[in-house]
Amino acid sequence: MNRLLASLTLALCFGSVLAEEPPPASPVVLTLFNALRAAAAGSQASVAAGLDLAASREGTTRAKAAYWPTLSVAGNWQARDREIVAIFGTFEVPETQKNFFTAEADLTEVLWDGGRRAAALEISRGSEDATSMKGKADVQSAQLEGLATYLKVLVLKAQRRVVDQRIASLEEHLRIARDLYDQGIVARNDLLGTEVRLRVVKDQIGQITNAIAVATRTLGRLMGRSPDETLTLPEALASPPPLPDDLDGLKRRAASGNPRLESLRASLRVDRSTATARKGESWPSFFAQLSHTYQQNDSLLYPNANVLFVGVNWQVWENGARKAAVRQAEIAARKTESQIADLARTLDIGVDEAWRDFTQALREAGTARTNVEAAEENLRIEEDQYKAGLSRTIDVLDAEAVLAESRFSLVNQHYTAYLKEGLLAAAAGLDLPTVFAGAAPAPEER
Repeated sequence: MNRLLASLTLALCFGSVLAEEPPPASPVVLTLFNALRAAAAGSQASVAAGLDLAASREGTTRAKAAYWPTLSVAGNWQARDREIVAIFGTFEVPETQKNFFTAEADLTEVLWDGGRRAAALEISRGSEDATSMKGKADVQSAQLEGLATYLKVLVLKAQRRVVDQRIASLEEHLRIARDLYDQGIVARNDLLGTEVRLRVVKDQIGQITNAIAVATRTLGRLMGRSPDETLTLPEALASPPPLPDDLDGLKRRAASGNPRLESLRASLRVDRSTATARKGESWPSFFAQLSHTYQQNDSLLYPNANVLFVGVNWQVWENGARKAAVRQAEIAARKTESQIADLARTLDIGVDEAWRDFTQALREAGTARTNVEAAEENLRIEEDQYKAGLSRTIDVLDAEAVLAESRFSLVNQHYTAYLKEGLLAAAAGLDLPTVFAGAAPAPEER
């Protein structure tokens, strides 16, 4: 009996454990690294770049196919009102039947074409490289847009926290003003002015919440996800991660690894290969053809025949069209060379400017942090003087507004530094997810 009761008790306890619902899983926080990586993999720019590269690779496959022989097959059936008859003196010899079938299979190989096939292959490979680099540049632009949107969400979240701080501060001041009003120390205007300011600040919560929702949906679209997918971002980020190189090093990286510059260099190879291909058109082409023919004809002793044909095709004169085509390709190459030189200079200036903007944003963020500390102390002093009857409520409200502006400025400068670092890294040709892999949540938000 005791054993039965123990079994029942164990079963009830085990059943109650199974009946308990598992704790809800905490949402996964979308880091900046993962957001940038998702934009590189799923954005529209990434999809388009992948498709363009796939199409370019097919062009290279077509160029390679020119090195292999081609096989063509043809056949036809004819119905005539009378057969073809040849007359040799008094003899009549039929050459065909009234109704007959013919077929032919040709295997053709180009033996030499003046380098046109090799040039065409180089053009295709150069176009493939140019397409790849252009796609990389487009994806990088999409990542920068994703970075700006990600930071916009964090800015709005920080602004909402500032507004929450303002509401708490104004509610505290309203409580103090009411106490002083009840004691007959201050006039009712102190209450009214504080209440109006409090309502205005509270109205900002809805605006910021709506902006966060729109920015989050936009971020989902930029990552190639559904705008309705729920995304959880950190509340704040710590200081921007360090860059992997100094200014001179970043300039060298830009000169050798910027995708737009690399795309132009690949285009230059295409232009030069095009000029080579146009020069090759002045040379003859030698080819060989192996054919097998069949003709349905009872009058033929050998209806099947194998034929080996070696030939040459040479357009000797074409009124200067080939030379004009060569000059046109060479002019295109010189233009691309000029674009490369100009873009290299532009990138050098751009990296220098982005470096200055980034370091300036860091300095301004430090200044804004100091201003916040000063504004907090100023508000504390004004509040103490108000309690002692030495200050007006408008002075307290103004001090609170100055503190809010200082906090807003700190938020903006903090995330402006992130954006400037992203622009600098992109100009230098760095991988953005790698650069921001060390972007960690702020210590107070961990």
